[in-house]
Amino acid sequence: MDIVDCQVHSNILGAETTLAIMDAIGIRSLLIDEYLQPDAKGSLLPGYTLPGGAFRPIGPSAEAAALAHPDRFAFLMRIDPSDTEVEGWIDTLSVSPNLRALRVIIFTPAERAAFESGGLDRLFAAALAHNLPVFVTCPSRVPHLARYARKFSDLQFVIDHCGAEFGAPWGEGSIDDTVSMATYPNVSLKWAHAPSFLSVEPYPFADIEPKLRRAVDAFGPERVMWASDYTVSRSRQNWAESLFYLRHSPVLSQSEKEWILGRTARKLLRWPAPETPPIPAAMHPHRLRPKVTA
Repeated sequence: MDIVDCQVHSNILGAETTLAIMDAIGIRSLLIDEYLQPDAKGSLLPGYTLPGGAFRPIGPSAEAAALAHPDRFAFLMRIDPSDTEVEGWIDTLSVSPNLRALRVIIFTPAERAAFESGGLDRLFAAALAHNLPVFVTCPSRVPHLARYARKFSDLQFVIDHCGAEFGAPWGEGSIDDTVSMATYPNVSLKWAHAPSFLSVEPYPFADIEPKLRRAVDAFGPERVMWASDYTVSRSRQNWAESLFYLRHSPVLSQSEKEWILGRTARKLLRWPAPETPPIPAAMHPHRLRPKVTA
């Protein structure tokens, strides 16, 4: 199976360690979201503050990894909506053949206010001009994405992290908010962090199955893509467990698994599969539990 992991902060592990784990569990390609830690102001490093106060994320390790291993790695880039030169910056980023998407994170009160009032129009217009899909992290604010989905009907949006609230269970309200966005054909779902946000059981996280089935029924497997976010979620489950609970899921057909675990990402991110055969996954997840160090 052609498996694509749509989010790992692999700069934390290094490219060679990341590739070794990918090979061990059968992941063919990975979308890197470079991240280190927040700075004193809460900005997500690496990056720098612009004269007007906006923060501009950068991804030097991600771009280097993708240049060295273009069949295995590509990357997305986070964009600050308050960047007054957002069009020029996206123009610059779009030159890279390994950039597959942009990402917007809505956390702070100011970011929420801008998101809810239509303040991301310039960013989304610039993304559309370059046919770049946009991942949107907007916990508890998913319904406000609808206005943008209608206005930018030719832009591909992807709801991050199941649309769940960070640090909170996925209650019925969150489920309703997330699946309601399936009405818009240009909105897809990133099935990421599900064991962390949606499960209280150990592997294979059987209590996720009704929520997974509901999401796939709403969006269709062609609009659901998988991500482990392993470097953040590894305190809850190892990388193999993040993958194999889906590979062995009793509520998904083989065709649905193929779409969710790779085909959707290839299609929506316009990322052709390598010519080399897919990597066989021979390891059981409980043989692959690395130590987590501070």
